[in-house]
This record gives sequence, C-alpha cells and structure tokens, in this order.
Amino acid sequence: MRRHLSITCLLFAWLCANGAVWNAVQLVAWAQMFHDYSQVMPTAQAIQVTFDGSKPCELCHISQSAQDTAREQQPRDADLGGSDKILLAFHVTAPLVLHVPATDWPGVVHDTGLLRTDPVPVRPPRV
Repeated sequence: MRRHLSITCLLFAWLCANGAVWNAVQLVAWAQMFHDYSQVMPTAQAIQVTFDGSKPCELCHISQSAQDTAREQQPRDADLGGSDKILLAFHVTAPLVLHVPATDWPGVVHDTGLLRTDPVPVRPPRV
C-alpha cells in the first residue's frame, strides 16, 4: 500500500512539474462546456461551439493564463536546441576503425596458424 501511494505521489509531482495539470484543467473545462452546450443544442453543434475558441469559459481562461505564466517563467535556454546538453546529445562522434595486426609470427607455415611438428603425446601404459 505504501509503495502504491509513493508511486502515485511521484507521478502526480512529475505531472505538476511538467505542467500537465493545466492540460487536465483544460480537459475538464472542455467536458463541462460540452455538457452545458449539449443540453440546449444538438451534439454536432455543441462540439463545434466548444472547440472553436470564440467563447472560452472561466476555466479555459484560468488554464490559458497559467500556461502562459509557466512559459514566461522558463529560462530562455529551455527551448529546444538552446541548451548545450541537447547539442551534446546529437554530437557526431568519429567512426571507430579497427585495424587487423599483421600476422608475422615465427613458425607460421600457413594461414591457419602453427602446425605441430612434434609427435602427439600418448598416455603412459597401465600396469
């Protein structure tokens, strides 16, 4: 139980840090607007009026102003490509060239390696 609670709290903190909470507020605002509009007009027209942006509700204004404030508070280098860390991630490294050393070993008779010149040892006889 404690592990599930800690994972849930960590997930919520991550969502808050990334600004996903304001996206959730916007989603709730759209659902509320659609529900209100669908009570007085057909569904297709309610969807069109909800998402056209001409009549935003109070939650839409709150969400938009919070997202704008969050964007203003970010440092200028936080944009994509403005940080050295991101540039280093795309840094092209030199290709790795492997060199096979020359096989000028003494006693090599052929390409397969050393050939045995002494007789193969045999087991001593049993008594």
